[in-house]
Amino acid sequence: MRILMLGFEYLPVKVGGLAEALTSIGEGLAGLGNEVVVFTPDHGRKLGEELASFRVLLEGREVEVKVRKREQNGVIVYSLGGSYLDLDVYPGWEDLLKKAVLFGKASAGLMNILIGEFKPDVVHAHDWHTVFALGLLKKYFGVRAVFTVHRLNRAKVPASYFHEANLGELAPFPDLDPEHTAGYIADAVTTVSRSYLWEEWSFFKNFDGKVTHVFNGIDCSYWNEEFLEGKDLPREERRKRILQRFGLSDGKAFMFIGRFDRAQKGVDTLLRAIELLSTDPAFKSLRFLIVGKGDPGLESWARETERRFPENVKVITELLSRETVRELYGSVDFVVIPSYFEPFGLVQLEAMCLGAIPIGSAVGGIKDTVIDLDADPERATGLLVPPRDAFALARTIIRASELDEETLKRLRENGKRRAREDFTWEKACRRYLRVYQNAVDKAIPFLR
Repeated sequence: MRILMLGFEYLPVKVGGLAEALTSIGEGLAGLGNEVVVFTPDHGRKLGEELASFRVLLEGREVEVKVRKREQNGVIVYSLGGSYLDLDVYPGWEDLLKKAVLFGKASAGLMNILIGEFKPDVVHAHDWHTVFALGLLKKYFGVRAVFTVHRLNRAKVPASYFHEANLGELAPFPDLDPEHTAGYIADAVTTVSRSYLWEEWSFFKNFDGKVTHVFNGIDCSYWNEEFLEGKDLPREERRKRILQRFGLSDGKAFMFIGRFDRAQKGVDTLLRAIELLSTDPAFKSLRFLIVGKGDPGLESWARETERRFPENVKVITELLSRETVRELYGSVDFVVIPSYFEPFGLVQLEAMCLGAIPIGSAVGGIKDTVIDLDADPERATGLLVPPRDAFALARTIIRASELDEETLKRLRENGKRRAREDFTWEKACRRYLRVYQNAVDKAIPFLR
């Protein structure tokens, strides 16, 4: 099958988890014998060899688009540069909208060049930034279209941008939700976990009859204990060393890693839970590594928590290498994922690959990937708590710290097996192939 993927991130260009997902999907589909091509903005990186250039009209003037081409692990990647396409990945809002429009026009221009030798069987667009490209490729080349929501943005875009993109027929209202528009024109709509689909059914019900889920995957070949510096050491010794590295004495180690984001990631819930735990005698033996950055208020709160409890809390706001993050996963006892919502989430699976036990909110992809200790003690891979509940999180942290070694070993082994067998990118890609062929189960609201 010939597959064209559209996305604003593709490795080595990375802002969040989207780049890892798109690259893994592209390479996974290629590994299954498909011809995979990616269109993505160049973002000023000048990746690949110059292939062609052409001009498009934007805001009443001619803009030169430069096309670069590279082969990357079996995938052909075309980077589109020039004007707004050379800005940072996600610039300010108005520049981002203009960049998305130009990416759409540039994608249509590039397809006009390639169409004699490459007409895709399906175009697979990822997140709302690709709506104009998806619309134009659908309009001019009649290709089957799939739209994937990795995380709902719920933005409103003035209709003028659709008119600028030569898609005025899709803009009957003064402002439009680009995710809704992309879903409307697509032949199939997917999102990245079953629970997230139903949690956001108020949006996805607009596409009843053509919406389904495809779980993301995890690459346990990288998140693997074989690559740890102390792979031959007992886990307790690795924990002791990593805590010392960050200035803490040994103790039961809990890690948060993610954005300091008030809207989603729940670091505030964790900070409240630490305050509650500070009055418990068990607190003396607990250690918390809080890794991330973002909202200044949350960063300040985290730093104040570290100042109040220097023997228990270490806040790390600098960017850590993937290798260091791997060492952390392979050393701490537990990873806390207190998200308010989570379309899929990779942290819990990265942790499970390396034997760290997840304590996560019972939402979205976390709920779909982590089997709760109370729900199924024999198959359990972690512990689930209600979102936004600092008291429940504090109680669960105490409980986790007191689990016996047999239970801990079972949770770790179950987690490794589930991550490595149930959530592979090959499984995700095989399901995407069924979506492309309209041969996949759908979300049907009257089925229970």
